[in-house]
Amino acid sequence: MAQLLTSFPSGWLADKYRRDTMLKWGSVIGFVAAISTFIASRMNSFSLLGMSLAIWGLFWGVCNTSVMALFADSIPDGDRSYYFMQRMLLQYFGNTFGPATALLMFTRLGDEWTLGECSVVIGAGQVLSIPALILLCFMNDDYCIQDKEETSCGDQDEYSVINTDSTHTDGSNVVDDASDEECVSEEIDHEEHASLVDRADSGDINSQDRTEFFCIPTNRVVPVLVSFADILSGLAAGMSIRYFPIFFIDNLQLNPAQVQIIFIVAMLSMAVTGRTAQWVGTKIGRVQTTVICKWIGALLLMAMISSHQNGVAPLYVCILFVLRTASMNAPGALTRSVLMDHVPKEERGKWSALESVNMFSWAGSAALGGILVDLEGILFNFKMTAGFQLVATIPLMMIFGRVRSEN
Repeated sequence: MAQLLTSFPSGWLADKYRRDTMLKWGSVIGFVAAISTFIASRMNSFSLLGMSLAIWGLFWGVCNTSVMALFADSIPDGDRSYYFMQRMLLQYFGNTFGPATALLMFTRLGDEWTLGECSVVIGAGQVLSIPALILLCFMNDDYCIQDKEETSCGDQDEYSVINTDSTHTDGSNVVDDASDEECVSEEIDHEEHASLVDRADSGDINSQDRTEFFCIPTNRVVPVLVSFADILSGLAAGMSIRYFPIFFIDNLQLNPAQVQIIFIVAMLSMAVTGRTAQWVGTKIGRVQTTVICKWIGALLLMAMISSHQNGVAPLYVCILFVLRTASMNAPGALTRSVLMDHVPKEERGKWSALESVNMFSWAGSAALGGILVDLEGILFNFKMTAGFQLVATIPLMMIFGRVRSEN
């Protein structure tokens, strides 16, 4: 709730003013959250822990929108899926380090799900978050590549180009203006690249050209449907993602060390499949690759459920979980790159805020998942998740052929 309520105002402020300013404020909030969570874990205080998690929600609401927008601003069109994938791979390796540290700590502390052991692990996590909070203070809007592109044509202004053309026309001075032609060509390409957006925003195209798919403006069809698909996918994931550890503990009878190993292997597998998905996306399209990965992940989840119901050994059930997780999360960078490619720079903060709606849907659908678990059991919840994840690919299928290709 805290993240949801903070994200949209933060996205608006990041677009209106500066992203780096928002990140510095976010860093301060993160320090407060880390300190309060550390104290709550040592005091075993539920109320203080709840308040600390709300502060972390404020932190993610402020920082997620600005980080995503600033990152997109720093990459030229045509290259975003590659760099978004590199960023996601680093996140996966970082997320692998967390369970690896927890594995060592649980093993040393006794490998039991006790309050004391969990509080020590939580406290260590807060300490490890401090370097990342410090790094946020060094990000700067002035490093965005768009600022450099504006002066990339030999520092020429509009007057100098016009003056060169007029001199060349009257024959009084003949110069080699190949560089000027390249500059003009780059400007024309950029104008063609964004002409549809500009015309729609300025009202120069008629209403028939402006709308498609349930009255969505032409220049918003791709980002709206990509965001809608992400939210549906988030709703589906939220129904089960909080319950997989419970499934491992209660249904498969795994201890803390074994659960940490599963998450480590899953993160490493996500890094491999994520890089593969980015490469495949350059061949057949980013959206098409995303749909394929989502379908494979949903089918693997059904296979995991069936295997457990038929008495298959826990090892093989865990392998299917790892494969399912790797496939389902592989195209995350692809959809984010598509979203940022199809919205103007001055709106990226607001569109990044939609990711917080996605995260909020995890919390809301987790409550729905809990109801399903109470009614029909945890496996029924997983089956419903697989079905919703298949439905979430429908908006992506509607934009096949509409997404710009990449380098």
